[in-house]
Amino acid sequence: MKAIYVYASRFRAFWVLLPISLVLTLSVRYNDSTTNLLKLYPLIIFSACAIIFTFIFLFRFVKISYSEIKYIGRFTTRDSATINEGKTLVIEFLEKKRISIRLYGNEGYNPEIKWLTDSDGESGDICLFRSKVYHLDTIALLDYFGVHDNADIDAILGENNFTKKYDNVTVSTLTENEHKKIKIRFDKTV
Repeated sequence: MKAIYVYASRFRAFWVLLPISLVLTLSVRYNDSTTNLLKLYPLIIFSACAIIFTFIFLFRFVKISYSEIKYIGRFTTRDSATINEGKTLVIEFLEKKRISIRLYGNEGYNPEIKWLTDSDGESGDICLFRSKVYHLDTIALLDYFGVHDNADIDAILGENNFTKKYDNVTVSTLTENEHKKIKIRFDKTV
């Protein structure tokens, strides 16, 4: 089954590549005019390697599917969590175009500490996965989880206190602290 990939790095982080690219450009341009034995080849190799390392370092994605949610990238935390019945994916739109993605659920863990349990002695939902992303196609994500009607998508993105049950999920919206939240509760394990 396919998945949704969400880019999790800021585009402005790539500004760090400008000075390195400038050094690489200048060293290639003036390489023929130097009279040293090695010329500027060590600087060219070093700056090219620095550009490649920076791209690899900033490469971060979050993969969301019906079975799991996880980080993808060489220098990420590589956290992951399985998605199954009873878990809730919460998408919160924060300030400065940041988006928080969290997965809540209970893996059968019953804590020994009294204040972590409710009056029945059962623990509630805990945060199993959290991430901040900067570019999320919310319409594609909702379409992936079964919200195909354009009127419903407009209602989810525009209204507060929207709730509707679909084939495998229940989608609801609310606003807390001036932040819009979309909750996708998984009713079935797919």
